[in-house]
Amino acid sequence: MRIVLDVPDLPPGRVTSHAAAHYVHAVLKLQVLRRELADVVMEVAQCKKEIAKRNQGAALLSDAQTLLKELGFEPDVQ
Repeated sequence: MRIVLDVPDLPPGRVTSHAAAHYVHAVLKLQVLRRELADVVMEVAQCKKEIAKRNQGAALLSDAQTLLKELGFEPDVQ
């Protein structure tokens, strides 16, 4: 999995210290990640609802969670 962030550039001349610019850039990345994470959490919830509506939804969700465990991920996000 690869995560690509679109973080705006700092305005030229706005931050004179490399350390301060690095800090501001890191905070901007954090904000982008928080927004993206919120979107993905909602997507996970929606996917679980869609699976639950299907015939044998519980079995499908169980299979998906087993696969996640095999891949080393904690399946019960919500």
